[in-house]
Amino acid sequence: MNEETYIRFENYLANELSSEEKTLFEEQLQNDAQFNESFTLYKETTQFLEHKFSNETIDFKENLKSISNQYFETLSSSEVQEKGKVITFKPWYYAVAASVVVVLGMWFMMQNDPNYSDYNQHDTALFMERSVGDANLKEAQEAFNTKDYKKAVAAFDKITDFRDPELQLFYAISLIETNNYPKAQLFLDQLREGNSVYKHKATWYLALSYLKQDKKEECKSTLKEIPTDAEDFEKAQELLNDLD
Repeated sequence: MNEETYIRFENYLANELSSEEKTLFEEQLQNDAQFNESFTLYKETTQFLEHKFSNETIDFKENLKSISNQYFETLSSSEVQEKGKVITFKPWYYAVAASVVVVLGMWFMMQNDPNYSDYNQHDTALFMERSVGDANLKEAQEAFNTKDYKKAVAAFDKITDFRDPELQLFYAISLIETNNYPKAQLFLDQLREGNSVYKHKATWYLALSYLKQDKKEECKSTLKEIPTDAEDFEKAQELLNDLD
């Protein structure tokens, strides 16, 4: 597809074609399968980008428009006139935008799936403030807060009393980070069945565990269990939207 074709796509979507041009365009859509396929891809890609990156898309088009205006202002009068008649220039920046949008749009659709690393910003572990003198707890806390999750798991493994829901949660997070999902789920399920302040947080982390395992359907169904008054509700809704 050349730049003129992308300009036609943009003008059709913007309802800027004359009645005759619109009729010819729609006839070509019906009779030319390749043209129809290219137009459909262009329309769906631009809609995707405008929905997903609306501000960025607007800024991008405005920047192209500015560059276009600067370019045409530098043309001499002989370059914009022919046989005494002023030539009307189509906004070529739409053609450039269309080409870039199609390429970037396909890349974004392939690359922009949410992943665990987008959401694994954990709270700071502070359980030692209530358990002074326990060397294993101290080691687990320091390792967790420095993101040395393998060392944190090793320290947690030495602890025998996990009645504290906070310990269960941070142990489960460390297990998720080290890919020990079944054991992490055992602790998270205990929290989910209880009535501690970490009940809904455990549901959030169970969903993240599924996300890290690329179990998207399980992740979505778990996210839907998080109530509106939960701390992580907004993040859960954001992730749900990204997964749809």
